[in-house]
Amino acid sequence: MKLAVLTLLAALAGGGLFILLALQLRYRVTQRHLQVTLFGLCLRRVKLSDIEHVSKRQANWAEKWYNTLRPAHRVLVVRRRRGWFKDFVITPKNRYVFKTELERAVAGLPTAGGTGKPELERGAATDPRVES
Repeated sequence: MKLAVLTLLAALAGGGLFILLALQLRYRVTQRHLQVTLFGLCLRRVKLSDIEHVSKRQANWAEKWYNTLRPAHRVLVVRRRRGWFKDFVITPKNRYVFKTELERAVAGLPTAGGTGKPELERGAATDPRVES
């Protein structure tokens, strides 16, 4: 009886820890990669040159990196050119802003600051205080 209770408590604690860690996942676009990070440590990265296109359409077989418990309206599917699972699913907070940022980085467009970092200019898409 004690063993069953301890096993159940360990499973609940492990599941809770897993959910808490998943909620800390962050996504970042660098000059060469799309990165999935946990506390600043890179867990997974996809080369920008390997990205075929980005969409919001859900995929059946995909590598899923959710950082929320309800991913319904935050899903962003990155279609890769190579790999066993060609679809790479992430859930950024503002998926359309992140999609635009990622598409600009894939296209290799220059940025306003000239730093080469794929960041959006200050505008209505990134700053809700600025009106168009």
